[in-house]
Amino acid sequence: MTKSPSLWFKSWRRLAAEGKAGDLSSFVAAAMPAGLRLAGAFLQLLSTILIARSLGVKDSGMYFFWAAAMLEVGQVATYGLDRLALQQVPRLDGKRNQLTQFLAPLRATALMLGVILASALCLYAFFIQGDSPLSPFWYLLPFLCIAGVVMSMINGEAMAGLGRPVLAVVSRHTILNVTLILCIVFMGDRITTDLAITAYAFAFFASGFGALLLPGFRGQGKAVALPTRGQFRGYLVEGSPLFLGSVFASLAFIVPLAILERTHTSEEIALVTTAFRLFVLVDVLVRAIHSLVMPELSRAAHAGDCGLLSHIYRTAVVKGLLVLGIPVLGILIFAEPVMAIFGEGFEEGAPLLRIFMGFALISLLLGPAHQLLLMVGHTRRMAFFSLISFLFSVTLALVFVPRFGPLALTCVLGTAIILERGLFLLFSLKAMRAPVHSTEGGDE
Repeated sequence: MTKSPSLWFKSWRRLAAEGKAGDLSSFVAAAMPAGLRLAGAFLQLLSTILIARSLGVKDSGMYFFWAAAMLEVGQVATYGLDRLALQQVPRLDGKRNQLTQFLAPLRATALMLGVILASALCLYAFFIQGDSPLSPFWYLLPFLCIAGVVMSMINGEAMAGLGRPVLAVVSRHTILNVTLILCIVFMGDRITTDLAITAYAFAFFASGFGALLLPGFRGQGKAVALPTRGQFRGYLVEGSPLFLGSVFASLAFIVPLAILERTHTSEEIALVTTAFRLFVLVDVLVRAIHSLVMPELSRAAHAGDCGLLSHIYRTAVVKGLLVLGIPVLGILIFAEPVMAIFGEGFEEGAPLLRIFMGFALISLLLGPAHQLLLMVGHTRRMAFFSLISFLFSVTLALVFVPRFGPLALTCVLGTAIILERGLFLLFSLKAMRAPVHSTEGGDE
């Protein structure tokens, strides 16, 4: 049995006091992945600034729209297998042969699904965006980008599961940001919307497949291998709740954004997507901090040690607050100069950024709720809660976004994200009172 929720939350203050007076090296270790991710974030921010300034508010809106769409579709294409890797890799105890046998067909399965979804995105571009002229070469970019996203996500989570949080950041983010900024610098004044999207797709491809050369993956044998019929069926069963959760979570962003794209100007799309990218950046940074405890969280859940599980989780929350709480407050207060960095006209998005940073603070308090529910094995509940968040997001977007535009979209997206994570955490607390199941596919 675990502590009641009230005692569980009250113990955060004690953990914070221990963190101030206790193990400084533990704090530094927690901050290292976020520090490296922050360094990459400066490159990401620089690339965004260069693109926004070069293309202007109007043309950059189309770039940000397709960059967000390809990223979201790529995340769906993993079929939840990246999170399955995060859950299972720590339990393999670093055995090289077992890692290869597990990861190679896992990557291949996700890549096959990526081809299907990239085709669907191309069909959307051809029939819905047909009024915008696109070259035949453009239709290769979704395949290139989504394959890179799939590999990047699986490799990053697998590296975190191996207990290498710094290399997890390198494999998933550093290679991506360095490649993207080099492409932008190389193009210089010649950059156009299509070239910017090309650079984005190529950077993800380099990140996803370049990670295979890093320590931890190098020398493991085949990086990709066709799954057997039994493996493929097993992945479909185990990954289906995670996949559905990803679909609903992505649609909760894509559909409201598409409503805004069809009812408002490109300039307004640029403002809200730029502010949202900063929110996502904070979310990525806190995940980098939390990645340090993922192997222990997985093994504690697998062993059914609920006391240790709750202690690890609370510690992760406190460290996330200590490292990122003040920076998030700073962005909230100085939203105008932060948005002005992106160029003339972007400072109008400061109110949107403030709202997103408010939601970011709430997200910090909730902690890695998604990963907690994943580790205790209730993946079907994850899909159900993501469905609730999706229906909530789309319903409010249909009512308010056409009339109130970016402000409504910001409130809808932030509230839907917090709703989903709150449901994850509340159900996890309930599940931790009962014996922890180690099943990968269901709740019962």
